[in-house]
Amino acid sequence: MSVYCPFCRKEVDYNIEKREINEFRGVKINTYENTAVCKECHKDLYVNEIEEKNNERIYESYREKANIIKPQDIIGLRQKYNISQRELTAILGFGKMSINRYERGGVPTKSQSDYIKLLIDNEDKFIERVKEAYKNNNINEKTYEKIVSKELNNNITKKEVQDNIRKYLKFVLNRKPDIYNGYKTLDIEKIENIISYIASKVKNLTITSLNKYLWYIDMLSFNQRSIAITGLTYQNQKFGPTIVDKKYDEISLLDEKYAREDIETENGNTTKIISNGNYSLDKISDTERKIIDTIIKILKNKSVTDISELSHKEEGWKKTKRFERISFEYAMKLNIVK
Repeated sequence: MSVYCPFCRKEVDYNIEKREINEFRGVKINTYENTAVCKECHKDLYVNEIEEKNNERIYESYREKANIIKPQDIIGLRQKYNISQRELTAILGFGKMSINRYERGGVPTKSQSDYIKLLIDNEDKFIERVKEAYKNNNINEKTYEKIVSKELNNNITKKEVQDNIRKYLKFVLNRKPDIYNGYKTLDIEKIENIISYIASKVKNLTITSLNKYLWYIDMLSFNQRSIAITGLTYQNQKFGPTIVDKKYDEISLLDEKYAREDIETENGNTTKIISNGNYSLDKISDTERKIIDTIIKILKNKSVTDISELSHKEEGWKKTKRFERISFEYAMKLNIVK
């Protein structure tokens, strides 16, 4: 890998250094950034692809810690009222490209985030804001009429909300088949049905354990067939392999096939997944069904802690650094089925 070094004034090779990031915008976070370092002068270099990934990790960690609004929520607000990014920007009185940036993953300020959330949660407040924007000539009559006068078309359905989440997940998780997704194209519908099926067989299925079920299912599939089942990518986290960038949270919100239940315990909050019983196995082959059932049989009577400790014994987790993606090459050394 090479890039132009402004200090050496030529194309140079570079190393990658991982550096901890503990604070962003005054909020304590726990993540990292990769930095390209020139092999010749040892100074930091700018590599666009690396910096984009750094920003994604930092923004995601900050959103979680500071309770910042997510891109799909802003998209949902626009779709509810059938308005463009430009129209919503004008209504809110934000900078020209603000909504465009936020929907593509940029992070609003805490005050902007809280304000948008208020308007999402309180329709009357949003309509008041629309009327004020119209009065101040920030939006035209056509936009005003579309939002205020056609109330029957204003309500977004539950199905549309679910579809928005699916579109968002496909946007952030879908990638070309490679060794990090088991050479499988992402299939959200299939994932939903698999989760519902697992939840129907496993009592007290937590979201922490679900990550391990899915990882083991994909790993065993790759071990036997050289291809995964779901197309998900996983990374090393403290309690074992998890869906990359913690997107299991959004996946758990897809409640057509299952429901999530947040429970308070002495040790903190935990999230359980409960099957609605309406899963379909039409897109799951007999071979895939056997693989899924094998993992369920092995894990179903184990505690969350036991499953986590079991995953810590796997080569894929042991030889992958924290937060990095776990390669499916380690499926060939899977301990769980030895």
